[in-house]
Amino acid sequence: MPETKRGAFLRESSGLVREFGLIDALWFNIALLGLLFSTYYVASTGPLVGGSPLLGLILPLIGFLFVGLTFSYIGSKIPRVAADYVYVSRNLHPALGFVGNAGYFLATVPLFMGITGITLQTFGLIPLLTILGYYTHNYALISLGSAIDSNTYLIMAIGAVEIIVMSLISIFGNKVYRALQWVAIPLALIAAIGMIIVEAVIPHTLAISRLNNFALVYANVSNLYNNVTSSSVAVPAYYSLNNILSLNPVYVVGFSYIINTVYIAGEVRNPKRSMPFSILSTLLITGFIFTAALALEYYQLGYGFTTKMMYLSIVQSSLPIPTPYLDLIEGISSGNVVLGVLFALASIVQLLMYLAAASFVGSRLLLSYAMDRIMPDFVGEVSEKRHVPIKAIILSMIAGLIGLIVFSLPVTSAGAFLLSSVAVAILIIFPMTVVSIAVLKTEKGNKVMRIIASLAIVYLIYTFYQYLTVPAIGADTLVRYAILAGSIIVLFAIFYVAKLVRARQGIDFDLIFKEIPPE
Repeated sequence: MPETKRGAFLRESSGLVREFGLIDALWFNIALLGLLFSTYYVASTGPLVGGSPLLGLILPLIGFLFVGLTFSYIGSKIPRVAADYVYVSRNLHPALGFVGNAGYFLATVPLFMGITGITLQTFGLIPLLTILGYYTHNYALISLGSAIDSNTYLIMAIGAVEIIVMSLISIFGNKVYRALQWVAIPLALIAAIGMIIVEAVIPHTLAISRLNNFALVYANVSNLYNNVTSSSVAVPAYYSLNNILSLNPVYVVGFSYIINTVYIAGEVRNPKRSMPFSILSTLLITGFIFTAALALEYYQLGYGFTTKMMYLSIVQSSLPIPTPYLDLIEGISSGNVVLGVLFALASIVQLLMYLAAASFVGSRLLLSYAMDRIMPDFVGEVSEKRHVPIKAIILSMIAGLIGLIVFSLPVTSAGAFLLSSVAVAILIIFPMTVVSIAVLKTEKGNKVMRIIASLAIVYLIYTFYQYLTVPAIGADTLVRYAILAGSIIVLFAIFYVAKLVRARQGIDFDLIFKEIPPE
């Protein structure tokens, strides 16, 4: 590592290598989107909102088509690490570029890594133990799953080990990371399609019968279906326009991450092709999976039963069985231990993959800030052997552990799951809206991109309003408003403190943001 120079940038080159091909970029996008996590979110939160899944898909699909095209353009035009940060900081304002991109870092690394450290157990480990115990009549496994579910500190301890192990994988270089993706993402896709097929082919009466039998074994409840349907929970209208529109922010929890490859644009080969392919393909794949999972859940279990069951479980915490996320429901409904284990194991593998992907992308964002002198110089060190920023990877891991502690202690796992909406709300404000504004301001000779960016801005502002007002989404409380506002204030403070410190060191921020960083 050469000594720090006093010029514009920390390094003369990023030290990274373009190793991600077309499919690698797509797999990375899906990995960081958290395919099964997002599918379970849609399938469990959608019923709290109500409305037709097919009609509810229209607005977010069109809206994120505009967003996806905007980010594809940015990643193709400036194929550097954290391309949106570079574009906004050079064309709109340095502070907005940093806060916008760092908002993504905040949502992706400490918030979502912390949440994933919890949901790895509630989506994967607990359903795996429960399903294995149920099918093999090994009640000790069921009891173990129940004990983990009720022990916040145990969940946190397991999650901490998972975050540390998976975060450190990317230290070994991109080849190891890419190889892991080629196992995890096809498995997640197979599991997602498998659950959709089970929803479609297992009839209502058989699925309910198997769920009733499971509740009898698990909690000695003789008729779960009657207990749920006879409850006083109100069922939201299926064709209500308000409910249909309120599905928009539910879908957006997944869709907001279709833009992931723009953050590693400096390591993607042929970015003009890879950017739009990976971003738009992810939108279409997830749009189909999210909609099919929710619509067929209603088809298989019944709309009224599903909405009441999710409300009793997630909102009231009174359902006598574990939170019925899709892998548990379809693992039981299938009547097949192999499928049940597959769905749970795939959930574990996919969520572990998210932790690796979040640490990977977080380290690249920290590297880009260090290149521009916002972060301390040591954050910008890159291994000449492995071409990865090792110290930045470790910092991302630490941020994820901090997020795990914050989300584990004060809330239930289901509550932490809902708090993911706060992370997405941060993403809606920054960087998406800021990037779209930068395109609108800068690309005066490109009328098509300016129209697309304008439509994206309108859509994003409306969606952010929904995140602050739709009760079922979970971002509509004073505490969560404070998280949003406080996050933005802290990020602005970091930028201006860094500017002051560097000025005292004789480094002029104004020179940095007049140039595109080296590749």
